[in-house]
Amino acid sequence: MGSSVSQKYPWEAPYSEGMVGESQDRGLRLLNTLTGTKVPFFPSGRDGQAERRNTVRWYICGPTVYDSAHLGHARTYVAFDIVRRVMEDYFGYEMLVQMGVTDIDDKIIKRSNEQGISSSELARKYEAEFMEDMRILGCRKPTYVTRVTEYVGDIVAYIARIVENGFAYESNGSVYFSVDKFVEAGHNYAKLKPSAAGNESLLQEGEGDLSVAEASEKRSSSDFALWKRSKPGEPVWPSPWGEGRPGWHIECSVMVSSIFGETLDIHAGGVDLQFPHHDNELA
Repeated sequence: MGSSVSQKYPWEAPYSEGMVGESQDRGLRLLNTLTGTKVPFFPSGRDGQAERRNTVRWYICGPTVYDSAHLGHARTYVAFDIVRRVMEDYFGYEMLVQMGVTDIDDKIIKRSNEQGISSSELARKYEAEFMEDMRILGCRKPTYVTRVTEYVGDIVAYIARIVENGFAYESNGSVYFSVDKFVEAGHNYAKLKPSAAGNESLLQEGEGDLSVAEASEKRSSSDFALWKRSKPGEPVWPSPWGEGRPGWHIECSVMVSSIFGETLDIHAGGVDLQFPHHDNELA
């Protein structure tokens, strides 16, 4: 929610004129960060069925569990909880809320090495701490909690399809999404935050502290890692490109698809994730 600003991109609502019953306009307006404007909210309906348009499918980017939660986390998730309560308790929607937890990441590996424990032990510790913080704050529990390490096989298959479609390439055991190929195909990149496109600092932050040396493997500095070749001592999973681990930006796309399929009503996360994380998810 927020004040209206000038529209950035066209957007088509998931409804048509003349729809009746549960799908009628209930007066709810939400800020659409794609257009930059407040828009009437209409859920698309579970499995695309108009008669089930009372169901709302909401994905929330959860924490990267490498440290204790801070005030910014509290503000973000309490705000989401308030919106959820209004939608459930006032507007009467059935809310299906999925939270994705990043439990393998450069920050987690770096911190676990510093503490002399495994990345999985560190992640479980801080995930439990985060969930307890949310309970104390009074936030309602997500319907689903999904963790990246539980979906690595799905992530590998998802990346393979992107490579087959010509939008990604292998380089030295890692796989990168080609922003140039995406744009050449007629798509817009950095829709949510166009002014940030090409920002080297934000792009590198999105790739992670342990991936600085791999920048030379990319065809373009704007390309981002879908699969990272693991270094000695890092967690590894098998893939067609060699042992490695998922890149950050592909994780949410795969987890949300596994629960909700191809249709999602609300995607939420911290404003600092608009670029490159959410923009890369859109790509």
